[in-house]
Amino acid sequence: TQTPIVETKPQALPVGTKCTADDGTAIYKITASDIVNGTVTYMAPANKNAATVNVPDTVVISGVTYKVTAIEKNAFSGCKKLKKVTIGKNVTKIGDKAFYGCSKLKTLIIKTTKLTVKKVGSKAFGKTPKKMTVKVPKKKLKVYKKMLIKRGVNKKAKFKKG
Repeated sequence: TQTPIVETKPQALPVGTKCTADDGTAIYKITASDIVNGTVTYMAPANKNAATVNVPDTVVISGVTYKVTAIEKNAFSGCKKLKKVTIGKNVTKIGDKAFYGCSKLKTLIIKTTKLTVKKVGSKAFGKTPKKMTVKVPKKKLKVYKKMLIKRGVNKKAKFKKG
């Protein structure tokens, strides 16, 4: 007799679950458990010594695609070798001290247009280099420059349309 092949559909994980992305690049926390509209918070890079990090638009965890909508407080705090970060277009919130003390961060690329001063935590970019280049969406250049300086980006950083 043949054993019937049972297909298991991917299941969305429960809210609050901390897990690693299927590609192994980062640790996430489930914030909305839904097979279609699930969301996650970026908790930390899997490798604290990574030089380049991409906070993606979406991430696959256990076969389910989730939107990445937030960066946890202290997510990259103390990542001393981090040189380049790209923040995806679905991010609406960045926690306190998320990039605090990333002393080698030379390039910050922000693709999201959904950030506001209330949604970027205190000292999120504190103690980042003076000679940093920040690329932001064209229509957000003035607003983001003001907001990011308020949240710790050095006044001498170069702001560009991304």
